[in-house]
Amino acid sequence: MPKAVIAGAGINGLSTAWALVQTGWTVEICESGPLPNPRAASWDRHRLIRPHYAESPGYAARMPDAFAAWDKLWSDLGTSHYVERGILALSRVPGDWTETSRAAFDASGQTYDLLSASEVAERYPMLDPDGVRFGLMTDRGGVLLSDRIIADLIAWLRVRGVTFHDKRPATGVDPASGRLDTVAGPLQGDLAIVATGVGLPALLPPDLDLPLEPRRTVVVYLDPSDDLAALWADAPCWVDLGGTDDLWGMAPVGDIPMKIGYGLHTGPGDPVKGRTVTPADTEAILAAYRGRFRGIDRFTVRETIANFYLMAPDARFLLHHDRRAVWLSADSGHGFKFGPLTGLDVARAAESGTWDATARRMAGLELPGASV
Repeated sequence: MPKAVIAGAGINGLSTAWALVQTGWTVEICESGPLPNPRAASWDRHRLIRPHYAESPGYAARMPDAFAAWDKLWSDLGTSHYVERGILALSRVPGDWTETSRAAFDASGQTYDLLSASEVAERYPMLDPDGVRFGLMTDRGGVLLSDRIIADLIAWLRVRGVTFHDKRPATGVDPASGRLDTVAGPLQGDLAIVATGVGLPALLPPDLDLPLEPRRTVVVYLDPSDDLAALWADAPCWVDLGGTDDLWGMAPVGDIPMKIGYGLHTGPGDPVKGRTVTPADTEAILAAYRGRFRGIDRFTVRETIANFYLMAPDARFLLHHDRRAVWLSADSGHGFKFGPLTGLDVARAAESGTWDATARRMAGLELPGASV
């Protein structure tokens, strides 16, 4: 029975373990922090899953397989942590992100509803309609309850014999032998997999120079004012509100408040020193929503959170294979939604040796060639 040793217990490390276990591998995982790790990019109340991909038909085309991989995971876990709310994007300027996403949908043959400006205003009166050209709506997409997913994956893997080592950071990897070095001694396997998120650059081989960069991202949790709460109760998620704003987020889901993000407030940062949020962080995000959400200044802020993810060139996923070691960075700010599919990809490559083709597919450089 082959053995994999994995550094990193985020969505990619855990999903890879899940897929490998089902093909007969023994798995051992080390994690730098506690389990689950609240500093991991995967950790939060929820994450967005959306089929919209502007200027990336390769990733748009992978979304049906991504949804199928989640369905397989739900079957194994015995429960679903997905709340389908649909995804809305708005176009305000010709050639903007939403209009480009429409072209990617057309190229990959995915269905969507095209809403006129008047239809957007009628369906979503809590949005400011000024300047809206059209809306792009998909029924598929919504919320992945990430904290529950991570917790259930850990529990599922434990029951199936996966060994976990928490608070045991990896310090190095030997691709010749498949060994992970850690602060508490080595872990030996037939294959070593490094999936440590923002910690991955420190574990790259010295001759592999990749422009990977930790990015600081901030989200605000908040409640709509009482007069708008009913309009938001069953509202879709959103991935773009037009122009160059890069606004995304989720309406309230169950007992989880609304979550709003602002891509232009994301930038390089220090994952050790940059986790403290300031009033300026909150104000920058709220200001971006003025003129987009009606009554935003009457919303009640619950919490502002900063976290970090690892950005690769062109926001692509990275899979680098060298003998008996693999370095995996399927993040770039949009990796959680692909987690189970990433795990299945890596497990298939481990079985078949098709590392180069898998790396291209994961990078969105070709259409998917395997069904889930």
